[in-house]
Formats: sequence, C-alpha cells, structure tokens
Amino acid sequence: MPAWLSVAAMMIAAVLVACGPKRKDCDALMGLLNEGITELENSRQQQKNDPTKMVELRKLADLMENLARRADELGISTPEVKALAQRYAVMGRDVAKSAREVADAQEKNDVSGVAAARTKLNEVLNREDPIVDELNKFCSQ
Repeated sequence: MPAWLSVAAMMIAAVLVACGPKRKDCDALMGLLNEGITELENSRQQQKNDPTKMVELRKLADLMENLARRADELGISTPEVKALAQRYAVMGRDVAKSAREVADAQEKNDVSGVAAARTKLNEVLNREDPIVDELNKFCSQ
C-alpha cells in the first residue's frame, strides 16, 4: 500500500473515531424526536373525532411523558447532546403536566382555568423549537 494511502486511511479513521460518539448520540436523539413526531401525528389522526380535545390532550401528555423518559434513557455521552436531551425531557414533562391541566379544567368547565392552562401549555411548547434548532446546529457541525 502506498504511504500516502496509509496516511489518508489513518486520517479518515481518526475523523470517524472523533465523530463517532457525537454522530451516534445525535442520531439517537434525532431519531427519538422523529419517532415522537410520528407518534403524535398518529395520535392526532386517531383522535380527530374528539370535539373537546380532552382525549387528545391526555394522549399528548402520555406521549410526551414517554418521550421524556426515553430521552433520559438514551445513554448519551456527548455533553452537548446530553444537555439538549435533558432539556427536551424537562420540556416534555412540562408539556405533559400542562396538557393534563388543560384537560382537567375542560372537564370541570372551568373557562378561566382552561385559558390559563392553555397559555402555560403554549409557553412550554414554544421551548421545543429552540432545543431542536440547537440540536440540528450542533449535529451538523
């Protein structure tokens, strides 16, 4: 094997080793989030005949809680990706809590409670895009 080919092979191997854990962690978290989106979309399709949206909200809560638990269990080693997974897990639990609060208020016909809980839910949901954007930016580097 020519010397330049050996050097090139070692450089490629070094790059792959250096990128390996980061790539693996990025793929794991991105894959989980994509699975979560699919699960949410499937749930919405199944619940589209729920005029009060209480069943949909409770299903959203269950799905987000499950997604948060799974994010915690990924075993991510890259510090930046781990921090994003942890932020996403916290956000997911907050979404679950807020979605249940909206559903509970709707069941009680508590108009002001529904309004307050929806505001809180929307605030929590707004935390998702920045986390995903940071993940995409970090993983594309």
